[in-house]
Amino acid sequence: MKLGLRNIMSRFLTGAVALAVVSCGGGTQLAGGGIGGTGITSGTVTGFGSIFVNGVEFATNGATRVVDESTSISNGADDSSVLGQGMVVTVSGTVNVDGKSGIARLVSYDEVVEGPVRDVPVENADMTARTFHIFDLAVVASSTSTVYVNTGYPTLAMDRVLEVSGFFDATGTLQATRIVDHGASAPSSTVQLKGTVSQFDGIGTFLLGTITVHFDGTTVFTNLPGSVANGEYIEAVGTLADANTINAARIEQKQSGLALTGDVSLEGIITDFTSQADFTVSGQPVDATAATFVPAQLGGMLADDQRVEIDGVMNAGILVALRVTQRAGNVDLAGRIVSTDPVAGTLQVEVVSGQPSIPVSIDNRTQMEDEIYDQERFTLTDLNAGDEVIVEGYLGGGGTVIARQLERRTLSRYEVQGPVDQASGNALSGSVTILGVTMSTGQMTAFEDVDDQPFANGGDDFFGQVTPGDLVKMEDNVSPDGLADEVEFER
Repeated sequence: MKLGLRNIMSRFLTGAVALAVVSCGGGTQLAGGGIGGTGITSGTVTGFGSIFVNGVEFATNGATRVVDESTSISNGADDSSVLGQGMVVTVSGTVNVDGKSGIARLVSYDEVVEGPVRDVPVENADMTARTFHIFDLAVVASSTSTVYVNTGYPTLAMDRVLEVSGFFDATGTLQATRIVDHGASAPSSTVQLKGTVSQFDGIGTFLLGTITVHFDGTTVFTNLPGSVANGEYIEAVGTLADANTINAARIEQKQSGLALTGDVSLEGIITDFTSQADFTVSGQPVDATAATFVPAQLGGMLADDQRVEIDGVMNAGILVALRVTQRAGNVDLAGRIVSTDPVAGTLQVEVVSGQPSIPVSIDNRTQMEDEIYDQERFTLTDLNAGDEVIVEGYLGGGGTVIARQLERRTLSRYEVQGPVDQASGNALSGSVTILGVTMSTGQMTAFEDVDDQPFANGGDDFFGQVTPGDLVKMEDNVSPDGLADEVEFER
């Protein structure tokens, strides 16, 4: 199952992209937020008004939407009732030369997997992610960057039927961008699984990995002649006979590999990295030797498991990148808002009272969620001074944090994670400064290494090892007093 699942995302995109392929013209102008011209954009939905994908606001009035094989026509205002934040969608349409606006002709979505959680979700030491399995597929859910519907990070549980969208990392693990809970597992539960057919018995039974699929005369076949063959890549939709067996109501053949042509904007996770000239994103080979990188330092940091957006053109099956944009980072903030500037697209976040606030920039790629008032169309204008937020992103120019996720919620701790400015002290007392914010440390501060293990000699070990530029997180539990409760190295 594992080998087949490692290619699910690339093949999943194919089905959507095959619908979205259009004649590409207008020509490849790289401006502000993307490539101008007609082509394909594939990435997460980050907001509505129309629909925001990969930094482009697509007008959708009259566009066809294909969601889980169900087709509808957008009226330009009802997209949020059919689509949702965190869905990985494919948009066929035109991007204007400003790179920030466009017109969608077709928006398609299909989850990666839907089925019961087979084991108790296991949380990491930082309490920021939980790992579980649906069928044989390992799924990682984030406490901050995954969008949850009918559930939440704390309530993920065994035997719940979950629909998951996301991206595969270099290990074949699905990093969830959106999770929808469809209730407790039961024989009538609808499940969906993609994979390569093996061990077909010639009658009505085959395997997808280790999962047995049965079909009969009532099964509907799409793009298939009423049966399957070993080696075909298919999607089986049906109900559970037992934990490892599906009774298929529908079987659809999916194309193998990406069917991208012309101008392309593709979000995903880097895998199979060899060099700037040779890596893949969502199964698509990429050559970024001539690309502009945002931020500029990204070019020297490319590696497996980085989440990026590739804007470029197809040439002989290779996506030739004109720009590579970072879509996730290693800077995390949890604090209260001091001020906002909706016109400039910025806000100031205070982590420690009396310390400098940290400037944060919001753009069309920022996924914004509201866990307090559950506002569906949540923008910077809805935030107020005093609101508590969690921000994830990376450092831009002038010490500004470029936000890739922002969530308004009630905090249990304030924190800042980023490169160390300076640090000094010992087990009894000290201080650490990150992004201009200083927290004191003392005998009650817990110090941990990159493996989340406590240092044997506490602050003596930490301060003996830390140097400026090291990635470190410091936390101050509520009510925050400026004294760090925990300081730890991060990878």
